[in-house]
Amino acid sequence: MEHDKTGKQEEASDRFGTRTDLAGVFFNSFGAHSGTMKTLPEQLAERLVEQIIRGVYVPGQRLHEMKLAEQFGVSRGPVREALRLLERESLVVMLSHRGASVARLTAKHLKDVFSVRSALMAICAEELAEHCSKEIQATLDQGTAKLFKASESGDVGEYIVVVYQLSMYLAEASGNDIARTILFSLGRQTLSLTRRVFEDAGHRQTWSNNWRNIVEGIRSGNPEAAGRASHNLLSAIKAAALAALAELDAEENQLASKKPSNSK
Repeated sequence: MEHDKTGKQEEASDRFGTRTDLAGVFFNSFGAHSGTMKTLPEQLAERLVEQIIRGVYVPGQRLHEMKLAEQFGVSRGPVREALRLLERESLVVMLSHRGASVARLTAKHLKDVFSVRSALMAICAEELAEHCSKEIQATLDQGTAKLFKASESGDVGEYIVVVYQLSMYLAEASGNDIARTILFSLGRQTLSLTRRVFEDAGHRQTWSNNWRNIVEGIRSGNPEAAGRASHNLLSAIKAAALAALAELDAEENQLASKKPSNSK
């Protein structure tokens, strides 16, 4: 029995954090089920989104099918299908006669995304506060501990992975499949921007404390406290993300103004 208990603790601990790279960490919902073999386009979609998150491809940048096919060593067909998958996730825009490009976030879209995420996460946290098991609570505690560890070490990549995984686990543990599916998609859409704001140590500390408040609300069986802490977390991240977006837009406008005119 003691051996089984140890095994469960190790399994819960392994749930959070990076293992090799970002591929597959954020994008399990591309496949019908997490345990099924992913198609080549699904695998390519994962790799492309990983590169978008890392800043290899920036918002507005063209994604040329031929170059991507050469990069991945595949034909253009799977690349085209991968781009269509990303278009359905609102991560890529595909226009007639212009091809694909990385989607640009607008302030309105960002506000809408975080408003929906805030509402859904609060619902999941409230539901968990009403019927949380000891195993689920232990897993939430382990994830929160890893979040603080990543924050204090300054490991931004690890921090953003654990934040995302905690969010997905919260929805999964609540048993709300609809919320989990939507949160998977919406969480991916803002990762390239939230990675930028997670570099601030003060933000990381504040949001780690927000997460701890969510978990404590669940532990105490207080749906109102858990839901309020969820709203506080997403509201704080939204404010930082909007500020970062404004900075990026200003930088882009400044660069555009410095470009030489082609007019005669």
